[in-house]
Amino acid sequence: MTARAIRQRAPGLRVTTDVSATPGDVVPPQIGGYRPDIVARCQTQPLRLVIAEAKTDGDVYNQHTRHQIDAFVGHLAAMPRGDGTFVLAVSGRVADDARAVLRFACRDRVSCRLRVTLFDGLDFWTLGPPGAPPWRLC
Repeated sequence: MTARAIRQRAPGLRVTTDVSATPGDVVPPQIGGYRPDIVARCQTQPLRLVIAEAKTDGDVYNQHTRHQIDAFVGHLAAMPRGDGTFVLAVSGRVADDARAVLRFACRDRVSCRLRVTLFDGLDFWTLGPPGAPPWRLC
């Protein structure tokens, strides 16, 4: 569902998921020791990279999730050019909890080149930088 929503929002991105239809299918690379659920990229100018991770209701607050978020957001922040977006996909039942996790883990890293987004199964919400409203529907 998240991969389809990313494709609809940005049809020019090449989307790779960690779900293989057949053995040998391309899967996202490991980033910081973790394999994201989805990587979408556009190699043309401007370079654009989206890393998405889907979490079940019980995984939003666990340490593994926080380590993944830190690794993926850190990777995007270190890109020498282009822009990056991290997407955390959750069910609407835990969207408020996920917003809190992202706000505390990532808000000071948000910039014009790095976006942090929550996908609640229906809508994408973008985290604002410090001093701006925390969340906006996009």
